[in-house]
Amino acid sequence: MINALFAAASEAGKAGWVRFLERLCSVAHAEGAAVQILAPEGEGAGWQVGRIALPDAARLHPMRLDRVYSQIDLPGEVAWPEPLRALKVAAGGAGRVVLMIARSNRDFRAAEALALSTLAPHLGQAVMIREALGGERARAARDAEATAALGAGWLVLTPAGTVLEFDPRVAAEFDAGGWLRLRIGARPEFADPDAALRFRQSLAKLGEGGAVVRPIPLGPEAQGVLRLAPGRWRGSPALIGHLRAMPLAEALPVARVAGALDLNRSEARLAALLCDGASLREAAERLGWTLETARSTSKQIYARAGVSGQTGLLRKMFGSALWLG
Repeated sequence: MINALFAAASEAGKAGWVRFLERLCSVAHAEGAAVQILAPEGEGAGWQVGRIALPDAARLHPMRLDRVYSQIDLPGEVAWPEPLRALKVAAGGAGRVVLMIARSNRDFRAAEALALSTLAPHLGQAVMIREALGGERARAARDAEATAALGAGWLVLTPAGTVLEFDPRVAAEFDAGGWLRLRIGARPEFADPDAALRFRQSLAKLGEGGAVVRPIPLGPEAQGVLRLAPGRWRGSPALIGHLRAMPLAEALPVARVAGALDLNRSEARLAALLCDGASLREAAERLGWTLETARSTSKQIYARAGVSGQTGLLRKMFGSALWLG
């Protein structure tokens, strides 16, 4: 049971907790079991299996720590309707956690309820592990979301250029674009022969002790780029590859661009095209405007954004947070 408890704490989601509670039911001959976290502010996560009527939080909060309660001494004035055993322990910053088992016929024998006492020294620690891992997963998810919005990713190569590991999201994007294919245990496959040649030249320079090599352009009009640098992976020398597929401002929601630069929607559409490298003539054709309309609108954009021309607009847009949602 202890192994099942810590396995549950290490997993994301509820599947591990369900397996743990099912194991507890089997050992204690219970019809149902539940875990309820009493967070410092309000109720936390909870899981249950089988047939069990859960006491409300008003009865759980007054429970003393590290004591196994039965249905007859559970806090509260009304007697609990069915045989129950409940244990409450401290779980550090996560608050308190209550573990319960129940059944509807005969009461639990001492040996059956002993399962809760056995788990008492470990339950709080398991919940603290769950909270810590949950925080790490949440931070990793936010990091991944930010890098995805910027089109950034990574890969790790051996010094000879064989792929050891890579970011699957960005690899899928480059593969779908037909620019680059990555497979564990093989060298990267480039669609562009010039990119493949640049890659081999970079490997040679890094192998000779060079620390800086020119980035390798990928895709049409160099929409993507791969930069290699010496580093370490799991304690061994490796090459760290930094990938980026340049995001298009035109793909951003118009309202987001307008809000970031204090523009109206028409101005925001033009600003996005200019940010993506279009000339005024090209942007006017895309929008169905006259060149004069595009020119006068661009001047309004530059004035509102506080920049002096298209270069300044690009710098402001690429340095802003509008790519991050």
